[in-house]
Amino acid sequence: MSRTTTDRDRSPAVHDDGTQPWLGFGEVRTCLIQNLGTLSPSASVALMQLTPGSPVSKVDRPVRRVVSPEQVTGVDCRLHVAREGRGRAIGTVLSHAVVTNGRILQGTAHVALTEATSKERREWRHYLRHQGVVEVLGSPSPHNVIDGYLADISPARGLDLASISDRIIDDVQQSETLNHTTALRAGTAVVRWAATLTPDAKPTVGIAKSDLPNFHVIRLTGAPEDLPTLIRFCEEFALHEWLLTTVQDVIVPRAETDIARDRDPLDSLLFALNELVPLWMPPTHLNSDMKALWEAMESRTHYTRLFERQVARIRDLRDQVKIRPPRRF
Repeated sequence: MSRTTTDRDRSPAVHDDGTQPWLGFGEVRTCLIQNLGTLSPSASVALMQLTPGSPVSKVDRPVRRVVSPEQVTGVDCRLHVAREGRGRAIGTVLSHAVVTNGRILQGTAHVALTEATSKERREWRHYLRHQGVVEVLGSPSPHNVIDGYLADISPARGLDLASISDRIIDDVQQSETLNHTTALRAGTAVVRWAATLTPDAKPTVGIAKSDLPNFHVIRLTGAPEDLPTLIRFCEEFALHEWLLTTVQDVIVPRAETDIARDRDPLDSLLFALNELVPLWMPPTHLNSDMKALWEAMESRTHYTRLFERQVARIRDLRDQVKIRPPRRF
């Protein structure tokens, strides 16, 4: 496999014969950038310049967001199809990195699936004309293809978007411009998603339960032209899920333990309040479809209410630390 770059934020590729994608798959990984301080806007742009000369996307408000050029990875692999066995997928996967406010790093890989235009594999130049699209040989049921992808906890057996999103994270974290130290020990969260694409369908979202820690599964629907919006929604969901998990399962429990053992957790509490809390900015301002998706997700998960509760707890712990008597040695 080899990688090249391409422009981002484009509609899913449509074949010369007008064939449109009927499924979209993706995986998003979210973690802290391995740098002790917050990256400046110029440093974030430089870090996302994964390919010299390729454009970097940047917005400053309401939260600074810098996106690398799309990377193109060729794949010719088995496709895990539930209840039917195996299929075969040939084409290219797109991936990019995102830096949010100079602190949070995301690696995201995504692909649109279409019916194969031939029963036999064609020359690579055919697949390279439709970047971000894989052709599926045979005629598997779309529901079985989705179930197979979402349930495949060993992605290397099938379409391995996990390795591609992992690789782009590694490419960024290994940059010599970073000092490879973080202000907080926190894990990496994974969001795997699959979308059913049908002409004239309205965007919808459903969150499935996963037994794996820091691993979430999303099922979506929409029209083929909604795919860029669905990709962005999954990235925003992954960012906010990581924020909630980090304050709820990492910062608050550690601070409570530190206080109980007469240790000082003030640095991590202030890091949460100053660096993470301001990033909670649901993407409802982007467009009406994004607002509908987020509100549908909120109605089931109450994420914002949960996050606000954790922020209140962090402030309580901070105040508790500030007024407690000096340590006795």
